[in-house]
Amino acid sequence: MIGMLLLIFFAEGALLYREFYIRSKFKRLAEKKYKQIEELLRMLNADEPIDSKDLLRLAQDPSLRCGLFKMLSAYNKHDLFPNEYLTIEKGAEGHLVNWLEFPTELGKAPDEIEVIKKVTLKGEAIDYYTFKYKSQSPRWVKQLDWIIGVSGPYHENSKPYDIPVRVFSRFNTIASSSPEKEVEWVHNNINT
Repeated sequence: MIGMLLLIFFAEGALLYREFYIRSKFKRLAEKKYKQIEELLRMLNADEPIDSKDLLRLAQDPSLRCGLFKMLSAYNKHDLFPNEYLTIEKGAEGHLVNWLEFPTELGKAPDEIEVIKKVTLKGEAIDYYTFKYKSQSPRWVKQLDWIIGVSGPYHENSKPYDIPVRVFSRFNTIASSSPEKEVEWVHNNINT
């Protein structure tokens, strides 16, 4: 009986520590992003002119891109968003990077990310975007080659920064899987 109580006590302690760890990492990530957009937010609130170069710099960072679009839209200034990043592919990339940053996933934005291809599911009029990414940390991922990530589905009437229902990576490498296999798995197993 005492052994069982100790086991429950330690299990609860581990869960509480994990929850605290995740919350603190997520809070630090939110604070870091806020510092990057704080001046823009101040300018939007003051209705000051915004330099397109500053917006371009922020949109080039996939970890800030989706938030930037939503923020400009909230101020009814979505027309200021840089046109070269106003595509479904760039939105899909931003959503994947935001997912990867979450502490229970990669825990940070990847160091490199590139689109592999758009995969259209046979018999359905929906597309997924597949990406390959690399990261130097954490250690377990540094040892891997390019890893596949998936974002979608997108329909013919989807807009660039619509939030996709399925954003996922099984951390499979390009050598061990294919974009088509990853899309099929994500489509059949995530949010079904």
